Amino acid sequence: MREPFVYPVSPVPRTAVLVDWFRSAVLSSQSIRMFPQGWGAEAAQFEPAAIAATIEQLRTLCGVPIPSLTHAVIVLERPGTPRLTEANRTLFWHNFRVPLFEQIIGPSGLLLAAECQAHEGLHIEAQGLQIAQDGIHTKPCPCGRETPRFGVRSVAEIERRAAAYAR
Repeated sequence: MREPFVYPVSPVPRTAVLVDWFRSAVLSSQSIRMFPQGWGAEAAQFEPAAIAATIEQLRTLCGVPIPSLTHAVIVLERPGTPRLTEANRTLFWHNFRVPLFEQIIGPSGLLLAAECQAHEGLHIEAQGLQIAQDGIHTKPCPCGRETPRFGVRSVAEIERRAAAYAR
């Protein structure tokens, strides 16, 4: 059975999910809709405030005006696929001008790891993700959560990103 899509923060805005990795039932609030064929006229007509898509789909959307996009871009990845790079973060920030969140989704749609509002790595949300033990941080995150996380960036990387976003 597929799991529902998990938006990274509350409240959940109108969100277009451009993959078919999740349970496709529309939520009662109508705030999340699946567009398994990707971005198109139907997704644009939905007027999403947020978009969840793969890196490749987001690259394709760079330069496409999406006036309703005001909340977030969620980058969806599968275990073992390349993770979001700083170059892609910068590209997506310059194109979409909204916060970016990275999520790793298992084969059944289960959220395995997710970036929080502090953007200090990905919190491990479920079993099944292969991570080197030396890459796991167990200190509390600035967001307040105490779950282990990985992909924590150095202070220099965070400063470079902040400077790039300020431009």
